[in-house]
Amino acid sequence: MNLQTEISELFTKQQEEWEQLRDAVGQLDSIREKDLSWGERFTVRVQFNPARMASTAARIDKGAIEKRPCFLCEANRPLIQRGVPFLGKYIILCNPFPILRNHITIPIHSHVPQRIRNKTGDMLTLAEELPDYIVFYNGPKCGASAPDHFHLQAGLKTALLLQGDNALRSCLTIESENRKEVEELFEDVYQYLKHRQPDEEEPMMNVIAFMEQNRYKLHLFPRRAHRPRHYYQEGSGQLLISPGALDMAGLIISVRKEDFNKIERHDIEEIYSQVSLPVI
Repeated sequence: MNLQTEISELFTKQQEEWEQLRDAVGQLDSIREKDLSWGERFTVRVQFNPARMASTAARIDKGAIEKRPCFLCEANRPLIQRGVPFLGKYIILCNPFPILRNHITIPIHSHVPQRIRNKTGDMLTLAEELPDYIVFYNGPKCGASAPDHFHLQAGLKTALLLQGDNALRSCLTIESENRKEVEELFEDVYQYLKHRQPDEEEPMMNVIAFMEQNRYKLHLFPRRAHRPRHYYQEGSGQLLISPGALDMAGLIISVRKEDFNKIERHDIEEIYSQVSLPVI
């Protein structure tokens, strides 16, 4: 049985026995979305998804992290949550707060910080075994609500999420038929970004990996800010948007109805300009 089939069967079984997951997946059918386009060059889809409030509003400062149990560690996960092993060191879990179809979270077994360096090979291997999926990574200051525990996420592909660079935000593309070559090129980019952000433990970034025409592809979104200024404003100027990898690719998650209704193209342009790191 291939991994995609195992994951499909996992979703079927988990929805039968786990009411929270069943309801969340069912709500994807009626979720509200709207598209905003910049001609034929780029489209952003805004998704109203109030179930993502905990992630969007998550405090990731050291004090807050230390006070809460890690929800990705096995001892703290719901007893009803089951998974599929991967590479002998990860567990593939159904995400009970989905954004995408077949939204999965892939935590590593050990409680180690969210750091992508030296794990891009695992990310690419997962993308190879899941050709109908995108695999994505949120850096510890770039959308990860569990920056203390390394994890990847994945979900079924849509054309919207495969968009590369455009005038609104930076996206560096690495691709090759050779997985090792992609890993080596990623290391080159990592070192360049480390030079740009020497004080960060990890250069700020989001990463999306997928397979296309038997080629490995990485879309890397360099970041300069965790959240845009709109997030911290008060009153009518506030937009509670906290971008992660999917937002940077073109699927912006709105957790409040008022934000979903009022967000327009100029807001998205400002959000991207504030959080995206320009690269030469």
